[in-house]
Amino acid sequence: MRIEDRIKVAYREEAGVISVPALADKRARARIERLLKTKQGRSAALSRRAVKWALAGSLALLVMGFTAQYFVRIGDDRFSMEMAIVDEVKFDAHKANLVRQQLQTVRNQLAVGEKALVYSSEIESLLPDYRSKDLYYAEYVSNPYLFTNYGQWKERLADLVPQLVLPDERSSGLVFVSGKDELAFGGFVTEMDVAKRLQTEVADKGTALAWEKITRSESLFDSYTSSYKDASGDELSFTVQVNKEGSKFVSLTQAQSEKLKLSDGREALYAFNDKFLYSDTNRYVSLSWVDTQAESPVLYTLGSFSLSMTKERLIAVAESMVAQQIKAEPAA
Repeated sequence: MRIEDRIKVAYREEAGVISVPALADKRARARIERLLKTKQGRSAALSRRAVKWALAGSLALLVMGFTAQYFVRIGDDRFSMEMAIVDEVKFDAHKANLVRQQLQTVRNQLAVGEKALVYSSEIESLLPDYRSKDLYYAEYVSNPYLFTNYGQWKERLADLVPQLVLPDERSSGLVFVSGKDELAFGGFVTEMDVAKRLQTEVADKGTALAWEKITRSESLFDSYTSSYKDASGDELSFTVQVNKEGSKFVSLTQAQSEKLKLSDGREALYAFNDKFLYSDTNRYVSLSWVDTQAESPVLYTLGSFSLSMTKERLIAVAESMVAQQIKAEPAA
């Protein structure tokens, strides 16, 4: 069996049946479920297993059949994170810069707390061919409320995330900048009806950019991001993502990934990406690990756009957090 076929078989066995998030509109849900039914076949064994997936941006493209070269995974049956390494994600530095300018233009027009989807020909050019999968895509942009008082932010998170540990400013040499109730960058796109309207507007009217505000009554999961800077001015973000039991988070990426272990034995996933849309440097380095707490699985991610940020620096900050957590745990 070819290695590509072995990967596909292993992935099907791991993923089981994919359930569509409730946030997806009815038309999108029906389209995804129809394609999934075709892809999964009639395996009774697989149909008895269910894994909840978050459609993170172009993750839908992976699910619908884009071939991954390999997967890097951390976590367990309660929650896992996978990076699907692919070569079908397109990237052009000039177009990426144009897209960032477009997103900023829309962000400047949003009131605090508002969200929107944005579409342009430049955005489409950076993605694989999703139209052949009968899917539509747009970029997510928001203007979130920023918490700038560290004491209030820390106290607030303590009520929202059990056993939370934030980077220690003193030992890590970091200074808190702000906190927000969302991911560090980008966002989840499930409103395919809106994405389709935006695509049609650009195609039919010849406009350079189309966007539309969106309202969401619920989220796929709760996420909180704290932003810091060090003495050199390098930025560092720390995202806490609270997940549902039995869920799986998958990202479609061209990043160089490496699995490693922290001092307490838990697995961590380091990634280096120099073709990253959401960074003015086109660079993003990150370190993620999973904490399957009794209440809910939590995914921690340290990340930075800074050109001078190193893997060793990320590990050092993560280790200081792990040490804090161990110290805070009650003796058995």
